[in-house]
Amino acid sequence: MNQGNPQHELLLRYLDGRVTAEEQQRVSELLRTEPAARAFLREVSEQAVMVADLERIAAGRKEALQPRQAVAEQRRKVVPVNSRTWQWRVAAAAVIALLAVGAFQFTPKTKQEIARVSKVTGSSQFFGSNGKIQNTLAMGTPLVEGDTVETRSCDAWIELKLRDGSMLTIAGHSTLRILDQAAGRNQFKLLQGSLWKSPAPESPARAILIQTPALTAELRGAQFDIQASPTETMLRVNEGSARVTQTLDWRAIEVPKGHQVVALLGKPVALSAAVQPKPINYWACDLWQVLEVTLGRWLPPTGSERARLGAEPLLWPLAGRDPLMLYAVAIAAWKSTDHPVLLQSGSTLRFRGRTERVQTVRFGFSAQKMRGAFAGKFEVDVNPDALGLAGETWEVELPIANFRPLHPHLAASPEGLELTDVYALTINNDAGLEINHIELHPVLGTTN
Repeated sequence: MNQGNPQHELLLRYLDGRVTAEEQQRVSELLRTEPAARAFLREVSEQAVMVADLERIAAGRKEALQPRQAVAEQRRKVVPVNSRTWQWRVAAAAVIALLAVGAFQFTPKTKQEIARVSKVTGSSQFFGSNGKIQNTLAMGTPLVEGDTVETRSCDAWIELKLRDGSMLTIAGHSTLRILDQAAGRNQFKLLQGSLWKSPAPESPARAILIQTPALTAELRGAQFDIQASPTETMLRVNEGSARVTQTLDWRAIEVPKGHQVVALLGKPVALSAAVQPKPINYWACDLWQVLEVTLGRWLPPTGSERARLGAEPLLWPLAGRDPLMLYAVAIAAWKSTDHPVLLQSGSTLRFRGRTERVQTVRFGFSAQKMRGAFAGKFEVDVNPDALGLAGETWEVELPIANFRPLHPHLAASPEGLELTDVYALTINNDAGLEINHIELHPVLGTTN
């Protein structure tokens, strides 16, 4: 999008409600006759609705974690509302609604299948474009424009097969919406979480567009991975190339093979492509330096612990069975280091934390192939007697060889993989689990 384009400036003023009657007629004519104008207005409008979606998700999680009294106090507060921003979002939603019902006669009556669920594990949810909601997602489910899929637990992941044979994978607390097909390409919106794309072998690659809160990436023939939060996105291109546009200022750059780009919301940082840094085999997660976590609630610091992250309740639906209640903490490795974190034979994960009540704790991590696709999750259970007395701080050191693969067909061993996120949880019972510090230690004498 060019900021100097007169048509774009007119459309933005229309969306903001600052056009004359004559200009409004010009907008109507543009939208009726110009596909590029419709595409521009749709993209800007969807970005506004995306912001509203993220605020809804964050507000829902915050309200669920707050004590009822604190929530009641919060509701009694008078919160100033930026009416201009609110009107802009309402206008954006209205524009999308008009386009969706065919006001300009460019949406087909029958929606075409864009992807199909090829694999699914863990807790998931499906939001259909027809208003249908399912708390579990079945393998073989066809997906069309407007559908949204969501992974809802630390160990969940979904694989989607596109019509050209390429694969998309999302894992661990990720939300992906399917957009309309335009200009011969598939389009998706990653609201939050992790996504991997692998082209089909020996097949012509179809263009694909991925939106996140912080950027829009257009890719062809690319193998890539994206990590996205409500305020930050990291894209790594391992094969092919990408054209990336930053949401903050609409500036675009090319990202070649072997490079990565980080985009931020709220910070006027120039978008630039950098060579992917070399992997490291030692990683320490200092929680007090991590602004955003995947799952968990911050607890007040103590004299001995500068940062404490308490387990958050998470319902895990099971097909044909009563759901399980998990109490979990999850942290993304990419949020606390600029380097890929390499898992080696002999590496150990060290956790420091405590539990208020005696309970077995399950520790786990997700991994991907180095500069490659999702490689599954690995877990190990630690009995209470190995954690010491309830209420006292414990420290456990776990060789990665002790972690069992949940998806051995993806990777039977974590050796040689890249660490993507780490989690700890208890099942059914709230043991008051908290995590204070996490470290990955390499084989003695091999630190880099």
